[in-house]
Amino acid sequence: MNHKNQLNQKTNWMSNKEKKPNIYFMKAKYEIDDEFYTSYHEIKKELDDYKSHFKGKIVVCPCNDSRKSNFYKYFRINFKNLELKKLITTTFNINDVNLKGTKIEITNDSASETQLQGNGDFRSDEVKEIIAQGDIIVTNPPFSLFRDLIDIVESYNKKFLIVGGTYSITYKKIFELYEKGKIWLGNHQVCIFTRPNGTKKRFSNISWFTNLKSIKHLKPIKLTKRYKNNEHKYPEYDNYKVIEVTSYKDIPIDYYGIIGVPLTFFLRHNPAQFNILGCDFQIKEKYPELVKWDYKENNTKSAVLNGQEMFTRIIVQRKSGLMPRIRLQNQL
Repeated sequence: MNHKNQLNQKTNWMSNKEKKPNIYFMKAKYEIDDEFYTSYHEIKKELDDYKSHFKGKIVVCPCNDSRKSNFYKYFRINFKNLELKKLITTTFNINDVNLKGTKIEITNDSASETQLQGNGDFRSDEVKEIIAQGDIIVTNPPFSLFRDLIDIVESYNKKFLIVGGTYSITYKKIFELYEKGKIWLGNHQVCIFTRPNGTKKRFSNISWFTNLKSIKHLKPIKLTKRYKNNEHKYPEYDNYKVIEVTSYKDIPIDYYGIIGVPLTFFLRHNPAQFNILGCDFQIKEKYPELVKWDYKENNTKSAVLNGQEMFTRIIVQRKSGLMPRIRLQNQL
């Protein structure tokens, strides 16, 4: 998978403390001609949770080099076990529009490989027609094209399991889909990737995006911490009437006010347990009653704690504690 060079528009949302663990990921994300392949272990760990969804279905894997792709390997090995109807994979030669892509089709009775007319770009009419044939789309696209692929599979009303940066949940279109219950994060983060030369790299903040449900997706977060007598562990933001909770594991069981949590909260979010109010940068427009004052001259919309801008925070509230004065929109 190739990652195109782009400007990192989210850097100004990070506090100094949070920049360090994300620098390498951001660098890799935008390096020119830097390829990373999802490991077989990471694919199997997630896809095994959705086995019942694949029975009798056509799976399409765009953006893959079938000779290197572990997505192809997983479905080829588990074709009969998953009871697939058909597997279709296409190669996407992102760096050379003149290099023709290939399509591989596998059924219980046959296997074939044919050359595509184009380079396999999933945005082309040729590959869109292939995507339209599938029931479930599974792939790891170039991060810079993640939103394009989501737009396509969503327009065809397809089921999907797609790898992307966890931060992508904050994109307007993706967040709107989340609020409508049309997309959510999978059960695991994707940590280990392999380069074409065989070396492995570990990353954080990369997740599965899907609209397939699993048993784990329905589990509520087990709350064990308490706010009472521990108020110092839950400081309020400088600019918003919202308290900071550094991890979903630290959400207090006895607090029903509004809290800010990291993006990783989406990995454990149960819509029956918590209501998503929005992202921190939406507070000024959606909930002006939560604004204390504008902290900086640059009119930042990010949550600020102890004078430092935080990396994007998700603003949530326990369902049983929804406050009447908050005008909730797009409830899950």
